[in-house]
Amino acid sequence: MPEAPAPGLPLRIETFQSRSPPSRSRWDLQPLWSCHQADGSLGPALDDPWGARHRPDWAARRLVIWPRGGQWRQLTLDLACPQDWRQLQAPAPVAQARLVLRWWADQVELRVNGQPVHAGDLFDTACRWLLPESWWQGEVLQLELRLRSPRHDDGALIESRLELEPLDPADPAALLAETKAELAQMRAGQPLAGSFHVLGHAHLDLAWLWPVADTWQAAERTFASALDLIERFEHLHFGHSTPALYAWLEQNRPALFTRLQQAVAAGHFEPINGPWVETDCVLISGASLLRQFQLGQHDSAARFPGLEHPLAWLPDSFGFAAGLPAVAHSTGVRWFCTHKLFWNATNPFPHRLFRWRSRCGSEVLALMTAPIGTDGDPVAMERYRLAWEGASGVDQALWLPGVGDHGGGPTAEMLEQLQLWQQQPEAAPQCHGSLRAYLAALEPLAPRLPVWRDELYLELHRGCATSRPDQKRHNRTLERLLREGDLAQALAGASGALVEAEPADWRPLLFQQFHDILPGTSIPEVFEQAEPQWRAARRNACRQRDRALHTWLGGGSDWWVAQLQPLPARARTLRMPPGAWNHGGSGLPAQAAWAGGQWLQLPALAGVGALPLERRAAPAAAVEAPVWVEGWRCGNGLVSFALGPGGLEQLWDGAGQPQLAGPLAWRRYADRGEFWDAWDIAANYRDHPLAWAWQGEPIWLEQGPLCTSFLWRGRCGASAVRLEGRLLANTPWLELVLSVDWRQRHELLRLEVPLAQPAQRWAADTSGGVLERPAQAVTPREQARWEVPAISWLASVAAGGEGLAVLLDGPQGVSASPEQLGISLLRAPTWPDPGADNGFQRLRLALLPCSSGWSPAQVPQQAVDFREPLWLRPVVAQGRPGRRQAFPPLGEGLLLLGCRPSGECGTLVLTVQNCSPARRRVELGSAWQLVERLDGLDQPLLRAQATGGDPWLLMPWSLGFWRIRPA
Repeated sequence: MPEAPAPGLPLRIETFQSRSPPSRSRWDLQPLWSCHQADGSLGPALDDPWGARHRPDWAARRLVIWPRGGQWRQLTLDLACPQDWRQLQAPAPVAQARLVLRWWADQVELRVNGQPVHAGDLFDTACRWLLPESWWQGEVLQLELRLRSPRHDDGALIESRLELEPLDPADPAALLAETKAELAQMRAGQPLAGSFHVLGHAHLDLAWLWPVADTWQAAERTFASALDLIERFEHLHFGHSTPALYAWLEQNRPALFTRLQQAVAAGHFEPINGPWVETDCVLISGASLLRQFQLGQHDSAARFPGLEHPLAWLPDSFGFAAGLPAVAHSTGVRWFCTHKLFWNATNPFPHRLFRWRSRCGSEVLALMTAPIGTDGDPVAMERYRLAWEGASGVDQALWLPGVGDHGGGPTAEMLEQLQLWQQQPEAAPQCHGSLRAYLAALEPLAPRLPVWRDELYLELHRGCATSRPDQKRHNRTLERLLREGDLAQALAGASGALVEAEPADWRPLLFQQFHDILPGTSIPEVFEQAEPQWRAARRNACRQRDRALHTWLGGGSDWWVAQLQPLPARARTLRMPPGAWNHGGSGLPAQAAWAGGQWLQLPALAGVGALPLERRAAPAAAVEAPVWVEGWRCGNGLVSFALGPGGLEQLWDGAGQPQLAGPLAWRRYADRGEFWDAWDIAANYRDHPLAWAWQGEPIWLEQGPLCTSFLWRGRCGASAVRLEGRLLANTPWLELVLSVDWRQRHELLRLEVPLAQPAQRWAADTSGGVLERPAQAVTPREQARWEVPAISWLASVAAGGEGLAVLLDGPQGVSASPEQLGISLLRAPTWPDPGADNGFQRLRLALLPCSSGWSPAQVPQQAVDFREPLWLRPVVAQGRPGRRQAFPPLGEGLLLLGCRPSGECGTLVLTVQNCSPARRRVELGSAWQLVERLDGLDQPLLRAQATGGDPWLLMPWSLGFWRIRPA
């Protein structure tokens, strides 16, 4: 994405700045361009009244402006060499002239005397075209500049000027004197003491305003261009991220990849990888985030074995979860690099170089990099260097020249400009080299660096957790299927059965987690092309899981039901086909379901295990914690609720403690006016409420001991709304399902939960960990976090420790205050996808009272229970099997992130996270034997590295990895 705003500039103009004063070595061309005026006449482009009327801020900066929406603007200029400049060619030439242009347009064509000489777009936003020798000799050049405005913003020619450069670096004609004086002025009389470490770079989004197919072509062009320039400019070093791109290149362009490997071996081309793609880091599960780093690190080590890969390059992701340092550190990453926090709209991020520490104590060194998509402008470079040195105390600044976003990388023009200023003593010296060398020089500074113990929250783009809910739904479903497939293969292999050798393929999921795909911030073609890939990946993952589970179970009954998470024992109620069902000769309690089939209460499943079911009648067992209904009240002994004219008017915990200060508030707001439409929720949305009309009162759909549900219909503008509430036997939460035929534009749909017990703090899960925040925002930084992404739950914490949790089928954007919890359900942006979010949407959530607090109530485990269904399939009968038990419940605070075959016969790799503030011990019982404790890359840890010498002990909030085998 384009560069961030300079401090103090409004966000609508963050993409450019203008500087073009006239001088003897520069000629400002902005006033000289002509275009057709409204009356059809030809006149000065700057005199067009449209810009002054609609964009006065741009007009005040002398920008040529025209309306948005893909409209073309054609500018013309007859350019003759000034008479006094011709003296620079006699008796021998001492100067050359460049046409310097910078624009904000999605397509640009520059023609000279009718011939095309340069093209650009929203990402390649500048040129320094060298004027021909004939111009110096008197030829008048006819310049024609055609620019097309972006769809989402007005277009602008930001600057246009001629700039003279000396042919002799000694600059005998003092053509660089003005720029040198500007450099000296910036240093305020202080001597030049710093330098630059220069690395060519090309930021390449895998998808955004173009489909993925274009990305492969852009990658090929970018890498070929960089390799050609490396041969031409022997000092050039080039770095690029994304193992997924290198994998594609090796498979599809082997000759180019061979050239690339040779440049890597020569030390001029540097893979700067980390995760498999430049992933979103706040919307994916901890298991996915770990897999991003594991696959990225394994692939990088295999593809480039001569290099260490200790860094994560994520310059453009929309914020970074607090658990990322622990995940990255576990996979050998020591450095984290980003630029995105310079985009903060409210509070500038206070550090450029720091240590970023997770709650468990794991940390990485963090670098706020130079801007991406820069060039060789000496003034911009010096401005950045001074800011870097003032903030970090380090006198050498990293500089990353190269066209970005859609690839491109450095150009010959950039490198020639850098080369010219490298030879000027008034400019800071340059050293071209690798990112690894630059970071290695910074590592000794680690002991004195500041420590950041929090998420890296981006104070912008708060709508990404809510836009395009279909992508989030695909993501969470495939995350679950892949994790279950890994587990099923591991269990089948540990049982001694022969299983298919091909492991579950996580790459399609990890690719779609790219930071402009999963957040829903790309053009519609990206999502249209992703849809069949999501479906194919789901089918493959489901097929692999089912085959492995059939192998593990070995058949033996009409049906098997399996729980694939190590959860506490609970008799669960679910809907099944009609007929008689029993387990072990005992019939299962049943209730006809109004939507078809029947509700059954299964025997309790504890941990990861399975039990057989038979389709024959038997005396039914008693219902555990049955549902009762009294008028408009309903409960099951664990939770109860009351309906009324206002919908769900009260919720009580098992002890009868009320949870709500008033009815659930379903809200609708106008959400309009933000520059980054799909990315941003309007900060003032609460000032623009809209009507939400419910039709009468809720009605009961069904009433019974296993399930009682209600229905409430309504409308939001042109959108029909259907709310179904459901309470199941022996279930501690009330489930709510909102179905919407969403037809709105630029609106925000929210649920706001008024709290009977005012919150002092609140908590939510995030990628790789748990967030805890004060409910009353006090500091400016806390106040800026008015919308936060949550993966699967959030919970209030009152003064006495009690609270209310909301379980999500998310991720979702959430908010909290002492009075309420809020969940953003749907949006309706129109750029870059005009139909984003529209269509049928189904959103699930649940309300869970937590009388003892979110951790003792095991809210993380309850969220898993809510989100992940049991596995239920018919299996070919082979005898009379009993239960299968793999793992016991892990206990309070412990979540299973993954279990997969380790590659050695019968052994598994187990990954567990402690999501609690207390030390926990993993207890697997006598069925399993520890082989060794591992790091995140399956490398053995020394026994001394295990906590307190106990290999099964997990410190608060930490990750653990073990290789185990059946005892």
